[in-house]
Amino acid sequence: MFRSIAPLLTLSVFAAALAVASPARADNEGQADLDKAAELKLSAETHAELEKVVELAESALKKGLDKDQTAFAKEMLAATLFQNANRRTESIFGQSPPSSQWPRLRQIALRDLEKAKIHDPKLPDIYLLEAKLQALPAGDEKAAQAAIDQAVKLLTAADQVKQLSKALVLRAAMSDDKDKQLADFDAAVKADPENSDAWQGRALIYLERGESEKAIADLEKLVEKEANNPAAIGALAEALTNMKKYDEALKYCGKVIELAPRSTLGYSLRARVHILKDDLKAGLSDLNEAVKINPNDLPSLLMRSRLNAAEGKHDEARADIEKVLRLAPDLPQAILMRSVLAAQKDKYGEAIADVQILLQTDPTNVEYRLQLATYMVGDKRPRKAIDVLTSIIEGMGDKLDDEQKETKSDALRARGDALLSVGKHADAIKDYDEALKLDPENTGVLNNLAWVLATSPDDGVRNAERSIELGTKACELTKFEKPHILSTLASGYAEKGDWETAVKWSNKAVELGGKEDVGDQLKKELESYKEKKPWREKQEIEENTKPLGAKPNELET
Repeated sequence: MFRSIAPLLTLSVFAAALAVASPARADNEGQADLDKAAELKLSAETHAELEKVVELAESALKKGLDKDQTAFAKEMLAATLFQNANRRTESIFGQSPPSSQWPRLRQIALRDLEKAKIHDPKLPDIYLLEAKLQALPAGDEKAAQAAIDQAVKLLTAADQVKQLSKALVLRAAMSDDKDKQLADFDAAVKADPENSDAWQGRALIYLERGESEKAIADLEKLVEKEANNPAAIGALAEALTNMKKYDEALKYCGKVIELAPRSTLGYSLRARVHILKDDLKAGLSDLNEAVKINPNDLPSLLMRSRLNAAEGKHDEARADIEKVLRLAPDLPQAILMRSVLAAQKDKYGEAIADVQILLQTDPTNVEYRLQLATYMVGDKRPRKAIDVLTSIIEGMGDKLDDEQKETKSDALRARGDALLSVGKHADAIKDYDEALKLDPENTGVLNNLAWVLATSPDDGVRNAERSIELGTKACELTKFEKPHILSTLASGYAEKGDWETAVKWSNKAVELGGKEDVGDQLKKELESYKEKKPWREKQEIEENTKPLGAKPNELET
């Protein structure tokens, strides 16, 4: 919840006003009520007392006051109405969870703020509180935006830099436009360099935009000021992780755990770093610790499910996802993970149904559509997959940021794989080539392109020299440790007619493949090369035409 950031007018203001107030005159009939209002205002604390101040001040204005006293009465009225509204909202913004009566309290507070604006339309605090109230669920978004814009305008004009900085942070939090958010956080930092929320907010925007270096610079400054702020230190750890500075990130993750040992934040952050460093055991240990601290921590349960799924621990992965879905039945990440687990058991109908559920609410989501295409290939529906992937690729255009380039490369690779499965080798090669332009070190694309260039039965497609070049690069990137990639390199040399080298790499593939239970495929390739026969492969999968149902248990695969 937002915290109230608007200071109340000090009682000394009213004390000073009393000292200079003119004695009541016959032609200033409201003065007596105004004097009573000002005197009560000095000690008023309860809602009833504040409402009495309002009543007296309104009565004074109705009866009549001179120009100066009228201005004073209006200022006092506006300040008192604001104070009463602010007091009412303490049970909304000042406690967790908020009062169950918050919708009613909001309406009462907004009514007081509307009256306050009539009497003193230049008091920024009124608009700040109005913006916060309207930004709550079922509020008026347009009214919230107008209020926060007016608060920023008034604070800028008054040169109240600290309050302005807080207002800019609030406006950024209310926006969905990342560019506008960044501009407001920038302005907030400039207005008040001591505002930690401004530094942290700007850093998080940089993180979302993939500008990790800028995020790190902001967060390092923030951590210098707030060495015991676990949220800031955690954000810094995340930024360093994104920059692949894993050892530094681990150091800060440890600091988060030290500062907040009963929070899951440090453990989940450190688990991610361990996983990226291929230390899955350490990652799982941290996730187990996070779940011990909070058995209902959704991010940790989701990550642990993914990790167990990758390790082949299907039952453990499924148990975590089922728990997440009991806690949050509509959580997209959990539904997507459930689909992954179904696909691992070759239950592609269930997997497809889950993705279709997600696409009902977010039909243009590229991640979901890529996953759908993957499941369609697994369900022997490659032509349908090609249609889905084509719509993704054609919808992306050419002007892409780094993340979009990676996504388009993935889609091109997936379509290339699907095209291979229906025997369209030349079209697949075109997709692989386009994918490599976007992501030159994608080992999956390098391998698949090298394979088809060496093994296609189509004479016009094969190119031994390029296959060897691409296969060698893929092996170098994977440190010559992946049997299927070594097998591809062997196929290139076999196509060239260099049987000795082909047998060498094929032997190595068989040796490593035995450890990974690849099966008989690699041995068959080796025997072929020993007989000086190049390998040939062309798939032409028959399309699965069974209908897809609306519910997972009705789907046929």
